[in-house]
Amino acid sequence: MSQKENVSQMISRELLNMIETGQFRPGSKLPTEKELTAHFSVSRAPIREALSMLRAAGVINSRQGGGSYVEETTSSTFIHRIQEVERDDVENIKYLFEMRKILEPEAAYLAALRRTPKCLDQMKNILKRMEEESIEKGTTAIHSDIEFHSSIIKATKNPIMIQTLESLSTLYEKALNITLRPNEQLKRKRKAVYDEHKSILLAIEAEEPELAKLQCQIHLRNAEKKLSLFLQDYTV
Repeated sequence: MSQKENVSQMISRELLNMIETGQFRPGSKLPTEKELTAHFSVSRAPIREALSMLRAAGVINSRQGGGSYVEETTSSTFIHRIQEVERDDVENIKYLFEMRKILEPEAAYLAALRRTPKCLDQMKNILKRMEEESIEKGTTAIHSDIEFHSSIIKATKNPIMIQTLESLSTLYEKALNITLRPNEQLKRKRKAVYDEHKSILLAIEAEEPELAKLQCQIHLRNAEKKLSLFLQDYTV
């Protein structure tokens, strides 16, 4: 982990603690980037990364006109959910994301080249179900999320990739529980996650492998930001 990442995680954790202890209440505006750089005695880069992590996790939001605000739905239960995760699981989830960043963008690339009409129909059906569960019903749509990524792996026609994902299903679900659970109370965040999946699908449908790979990388990076915020107290 780079020095910049260490500093930004420290800042995000401190801001999270300030929100938890009521220094910044739900709906209140955070100090400006300039004020935060002065407070933490750092440059703007780690401040922006720390705010990005909090935003990805659904702790804060940006509003028109500028500024970052604490989400109205932020709660102590939400903030403390990492305490329910076993240390061994935390380490394995970190390793899982290392593997996902290698495997899944390449799988999306291959899926865009090898997908059949049947594969594409399956992806669309799963995405439709995800939309109904997440956007309309307000759930995390965890199982649909897992199925969607699984359908991409299957579209590669690579039996080793398929077997690898199947062997990690339990851990995969635990990781998604961390990254998706905060979205239950935030329709805007659920919509953003849905849109990321849709962008991957559209690239695969258009047979654009490089674009499919890029969209998958963007999706994983956003998910990793949530994990890095809530798992940073643990070391691999």
